[in-house]
Amino acid sequence: MKLTRLASLIALSLAITACGNDDNSNPTPPVTPEPPPVVKPDSVFGGPLADEQKINKVIQISIVKGFSPLAEVSDTRAKQIQIEGVVKSKMEDEAAALGLKVDYLLPPTAINMSGVNIDTIRPDLFQPGRGSVMDLLVWAGKKYGIDIKIEKDEALNTHFITAIEGIKGLPEAVDQENLGQTEGQGWKYLVAPSVWEDKDAGDFDTKGLYYKEEEIYFRMDHHPLKNEMSIVIMPAEPGEMEIRKKKYQKEMDRMAQNGGKVIIPEMVIDFKPAQYSATGEVLVPNQRVVFKNVEVKAHNLRTDIYQPGVITELDAWLSLDEQREDLTIDYSYWPRLSTNANVQGYVATAITFNGRDDLGNIVNERYTNNGSCGFVHTTGEWENYMDSGRQHGLYQWVMCGSRTDMGEEFREACYGKVPGVLGYRAHNYGVGEKYENHNPAGRGYIKFGLPFGGNDPHLTGDAMIIYSPEYINYVGAAFGNGYGDQQATSGCDTDAPEIDPSLIKDVSQARAPLTETHFGWKIPDCSTCHDPSNSHVVEKMAPWECAECHGNNGAPDSHGELLTCGFCHAQTLESHGDAYTTKNDYFGLETQFKEPESCLTCHVEKH
Repeated sequence: MKLTRLASLIALSLAITACGNDDNSNPTPPVTPEPPPVVKPDSVFGGPLADEQKINKVIQISIVKGFSPLAEVSDTRAKQIQIEGVVKSKMEDEAAALGLKVDYLLPPTAINMSGVNIDTIRPDLFQPGRGSVMDLLVWAGKKYGIDIKIEKDEALNTHFITAIEGIKGLPEAVDQENLGQTEGQGWKYLVAPSVWEDKDAGDFDTKGLYYKEEEIYFRMDHHPLKNEMSIVIMPAEPGEMEIRKKKYQKEMDRMAQNGGKVIIPEMVIDFKPAQYSATGEVLVPNQRVVFKNVEVKAHNLRTDIYQPGVITELDAWLSLDEQREDLTIDYSYWPRLSTNANVQGYVATAITFNGRDDLGNIVNERYTNNGSCGFVHTTGEWENYMDSGRQHGLYQWVMCGSRTDMGEEFREACYGKVPGVLGYRAHNYGVGEKYENHNPAGRGYIKFGLPFGGNDPHLTGDAMIIYSPEYINYVGAAFGNGYGDQQATSGCDTDAPEIDPSLIKDVSQARAPLTETHFGWKIPDCSTCHDPSNSHVVEKMAPWECAECHGNNGAPDSHGELLTCGFCHAQTLESHGDAYTTKNDYFGLETQFKEPESCLTCHVEKH
């Protein structure tokens, strides 16, 4: 049952005064108040474990001065700083493909955060011990003797880097007439929230890992640190910073006009893009719902990171979900996935809408996130909707290349391979449509390709602080089957194998359910102890089939997911025997745990 109202969370401020004699020789130490308890809607499952709430592992950071011809670069500082535990960045390969080498002020450096005390410059946003990308940069500057100048822009409620080692930024190089000239605009940051796995580098046990840092438009002193992320700081052109400052100013103006309330003018869900003919004619309109002027309230799901009352993109979706009875959005907390992606955030796992939106559109759709399909989310100003430069190529692959429900003709048009069709940009995307051609050569401001960026980063919504952006958008996307030979079934993969409901056992009717007194309580692989020689187990019986008679042996509840459990859990199932021994077996065809039928038998959905 969906909650219509969340319990209010009240943070009590305790004024601690010293007791004793007048000279106050034994003052009472200050007490840090505990974060308020997290009260989650029924549609939100899971949360960070205790270790995931700490910054205690490695974070990689580098400062890029610029790019030089391969033969002319001299990495003098790189010889002075020992580099240990560094994961390769794709930036270097992409620059080398253009005949360039990255010229570092600080080469990629792996910092063990267990020995770092983060003293945040934004205690109004972060909990003690937590901090931002800018906080780590300031720490690294002190650690390695790098002169870093920052200043706060009160009107925009953020800090900017004004100079590093005396460098104030790059000169304007593109689109000067439209973007204007501004001196001393400073530096920007790119971020990779997790390593990626190079599927061509080896098998399941010999992984090739790399970082691919992405352009991002969010405030540097708001972006939370996360274990095992990579940060690149690099000089920016004036136009790049003008885009960011213009974006921030619009947000602050909008919030001021609303009396300090966070109200989102448009929240948009795109279940499926339109289908086009070879000439660009719309054959089937996109399945889109639009909600207007959504007021957002804090839900405080991430008080392990942020102070109570800080509003994130996730808060906007939770607020909308509460306000609309015809909308249901389910969320699950994703830890580290089987692909090595270290998500550590809440992800939308299913969105269902059956009603009429604020524009009068009648839509009945459900879209699920199962590893092959999911949701791309963008947040910001519509005029920046396509600010992606060369990132656009991969965006097309995500949005076009892997759709199995659209047909080859659509995919060709989506890619822009059809004469007269521009490809997947902003076709019929509301206000964003007028910016369809708003992506001239060089607009990305960077000399090599990037995966996503700007309004569309790899960052979960619970980690994104918002003020009053013009829009927030979920887009249903097929991500392709890059991790094996199987396809998962969902709204976007219509040709995939279906669940066999007859194989899901009804454990509620178990004749002899096990209890805590059983020596194998909560051990899912019954074959650890039992085989036909010492019990009534049938020789070919898989362990999960025992549940039909003996119950689920204390297995925890599921969270409403129906497919591709291994996409998230393949590396955390040590007690499940040989489950998911390879990434080609997410459906358990070669193991004793057939997915998802075995999972749904023992891990019953909570009620």
